[in-house]
Amino acid sequence: MIYKSTFGKMIAMCLLATGLVSACETSPVASNTNFVSADALIEADAATGEGLYYPKVTVSDQPEIRFGPILGAGPQERQFFVDQINRASTNSERDIAIVVQAVGTENKTLLFMPLGRDGRPTPYIAKAMLARITSVLRFAPAITEMGISQEMDVYNMAAILGFERIVVTDGRAFAYQANVVLNAED
Repeated sequence: MIYKSTFGKMIAMCLLATGLVSACETSPVASNTNFVSADALIEADAATGEGLYYPKVTVSDQPEIRFGPILGAGPQERQFFVDQINRASTNSERDIAIVVQAVGTENKTLLFMPLGRDGRPTPYIAKAMLARITSVLRFAPAITEMGISQEMDVYNMAAILGFERIVVTDGRAFAYQANVVLNAED
């Protein structure tokens, strides 16, 4: 039987082994109004992190979710997962420089923010980044050994850990959101 923290470590190590992600340490919400306007604070959604960690969602999507959260997946496990990605990726060579955070109430938003990218972000770029992480995740030894490589993608990995949404943002004006909650009808 795989315990919740072991499973989270395995998935984190799968992503880390790929060398795809780099990030800085997560930090608490900046409450200084020099960073956020008073109007933005009124519109901020502490439950999701929208308006605090990323701008208003520009585009949303509903990918197919096959897995529900593992028993015991809570905010600490989600934060641990993100911290493991951030810690290990700062020590490895990377193809995509990215900040990864677990934000919002109960850390239910998985946030990706690509760094150093020129040009205007689009939903297609956000989906391509998530697809690239998925392709590497599918061939990670731990995922292959569990026999779920074809079913596993970044969306279902997030759902297993109890995230409710994945957001890819430029940190300025663009935010792509994928809702990753298992549909009750499934």
